[in-house]
Amino acid sequence: MIDFIKQIFASAIGFILVVVLFFFFIFILFVSTSSDPEPVVQENSVLYIKTSGVIPERVSSDPFEQFFSPSHPASASLQNFDRNLRKAAVDENIEGVLIEVDFLGAPWPVLQHMRRSIEQFREDSGKFVYATTNDLGLNEQGYYLATAADSIFAPSNTLMQMDGFVVEGTFFKSLLDKIGVEATVIHRGAYKSAGDSFQRTNFSEADREQLTAIFSDIVDEFESAIANRTGMSRDEVAEMLNQPPRLDIEHYAERGLIDAIVSNTELHERIKSRIGIDADEDLKLVPNRRYARVSDRNAGLPREPRESIAVIYASGPIMPMVDQGGLPFGGETTININNFKSSLDRALDDRNVKAIVVRIDSPGGSGSTSDAIWKLLRDAAEQKPVITSMGAVAASGGYYIAMAGDAVVADRTTITGSIGVIGISMNARELLSDKVGLDFDEIRFHENANWLSPNQPLTDDQRAAFEHFIDNFYDVFVNRVAESRGMSYDEVHAVAQGRVWSGEDALEAGLTDYVGGIDLAIQLAAERAELEAWSIREFPREKSFIERIAGMPDVFVQRFVSNNVPQYDEMQMIRHIASQSNRPYAWTMMPYMIEVK
Repeated sequence: MIDFIKQIFASAIGFILVVVLFFFFIFILFVSTSSDPEPVVQENSVLYIKTSGVIPERVSSDPFEQFFSPSHPASASLQNFDRNLRKAAVDENIEGVLIEVDFLGAPWPVLQHMRRSIEQFREDSGKFVYATTNDLGLNEQGYYLATAADSIFAPSNTLMQMDGFVVEGTFFKSLLDKIGVEATVIHRGAYKSAGDSFQRTNFSEADREQLTAIFSDIVDEFESAIANRTGMSRDEVAEMLNQPPRLDIEHYAERGLIDAIVSNTELHERIKSRIGIDADEDLKLVPNRRYARVSDRNAGLPREPRESIAVIYASGPIMPMVDQGGLPFGGETTININNFKSSLDRALDDRNVKAIVVRIDSPGGSGSTSDAIWKLLRDAAEQKPVITSMGAVAASGGYYIAMAGDAVVADRTTITGSIGVIGISMNARELLSDKVGLDFDEIRFHENANWLSPNQPLTDDQRAAFEHFIDNFYDVFVNRVAESRGMSYDEVHAVAQGRVWSGEDALEAGLTDYVGGIDLAIQLAAERAELEAWSIREFPREKSFIERIAGMPDVFVQRFVSNNVPQYDEMQMIRHIASQSNRPYAWTMMPYMIEVK
C-alpha cells in the first residue's frame, strides 16, 4: 500500500512538473514572438545610457537571455550605442544624453569607437553629453570614454582608479611540470611566442619588445585624452599616473579631471536647468534599451534604402570542425568553416546586399581553417566588394582571414599581425603512468604509427617531420599575405616571424590599408559598391525559437563558468589544443590571453 501511495505521489509530482514546464515554454514562446509597442518619447527628454563591464559589439535579442540574465534597461552594446546616438542627434524630443560610466573592461578599439560616436553626436547635433558615474566609480577605461563628454560629474565618496597600465600574460609551464606533462612546441618566426605559455614562466625578450611597442599606443591614446581635456602636459599626466595610488574621486576633482562632485539629485537639477524645464518637473530619462525600440522614422532619420551592406561578425578562436562533446567551447563562441560559410553565403545570395564587411575579433587558431576561410573570402570578393574590419584583436589566424579583403581596416589599438605558425605536441607519459598509474602496451605494425600518442615523446625524425610541416605552412602564410598585400615574400617575412603589431604600426608595415573602426569599413564598402545610401544587414542571423531552446543549456553554463572561474578562457584553449594533440595541426594563434589593466 505504501509503495502504491509513493507511485501515485511521484506520478503527481511528475505531472505537475510537466505542466509547469509546458506553460513556462509557452510563456517564453509568447515573449519571443510578441513585440512591445513602440515607445513614445516626450519632449524635453534625455537619452540615458549606462556603460559597465564588458561592452559587447551586438546586444542579444534572445528572450531567454533577457529573462534569465536581465541587464539594466540603460545598458549599451556598441551596436545600439551607435544607432541610438544617430537617432538622438535628429530627434526633436531628445535634448541631450546622460552617460553613466563605471568600471569598464571593454577593449580599447571598442572604447575608441564609442568615443568617436560621442564626438560625432556633439558635432552633428549641438546637443549636450554629460557623463557621470555611480557608487562603483571609474577606472581608466571608464574615464577615457567619459572624456568625450561636455562635462564629467561624480557623486561624493566614490572611487576612481587611476594607477596606470600593466600587461599581464598567463604561463602554464609550472602547472604542466607539476602534473607531469611536457609540451613540445615547434614554431616558425623569431617573435612567434604562442608556445611560450607552455614552455616559459615569463615573457621572452622578443615578446617583451613587441608587447611594449603595441601597448605604448594604448598608453599614448589614454594620456593624450587626459591632456586634451584637462590642459595638463603629457609629462604632468605621466607624473600623475606614477604617483602613489589615490582612490578618492575628490582628489581627481581637485586636479581638474572631474568637473563637479554632485549627488544624483543635484545632477538632475543641472540637466533640467540646461534644457530649460522647471525645477519641480520630473526629468524624463529614456533608457537606452527602450530608445532602441524607437523606429528611425519616428526619431527623424530617413527611411533605410533596400540596398544594403552586410556586416558579418567573426568572433572567437578559429577552430576546425570537430565534435565539441557537448562542451560549451563551440558553436558561435568560435569561428569555424560552417558557421562562417553560412553567413557569407546568405550575404552573397541576397540581391539587396551590395558589399560585405567582415568584422573580425579573433586571436587566431587552426591554420587550415584560417586558410579555408581566406579562400572563401577571396572567392566572395570576385562577386561583391569585401572589406575586413579588425576589432580588439585580429592576429595570426585572425589576420590571415582579414587580409583577404579588398581593403583592411584596423583601429589604432587593434592587436594584429603575428604572421607565424606553431605546432604543439603534448607528452603526458609522466602524468598518465607515474601519477595516474596507467600502463600502456602496443602491437605496432609500422614504426611511426603512434608518433603523436600522448604517452611518449617525439623522436628526432618525428620532430623533423613536424618541423617540415610547420615550415611549409609558414611559407603558405607568408605567400598568402604577399598575394593579398601586393608584397614580395621577403618584404612580408621582414615584418612577419610571428610579430604582433598595433593597428597604427601595422599600417606603416604595409599589413593594413586604413586606421579606423567599423564605421570607416562600412563607408569604404559603400564607396566600392557605389552606394550613396544604404542599410545594414547583420550576420549571423538571429536564431529561431527552437534553436534557442536547444542551445540554452550551453549558453548558460558557459556564461556562468566563464564569469566565475579564474583563467577559464585560457584553460579552455589549453583543453582544446590538448584534445587535438594527436593531430598534426598548424596553429596560427596569439601567444596567450593578454589583459591590459
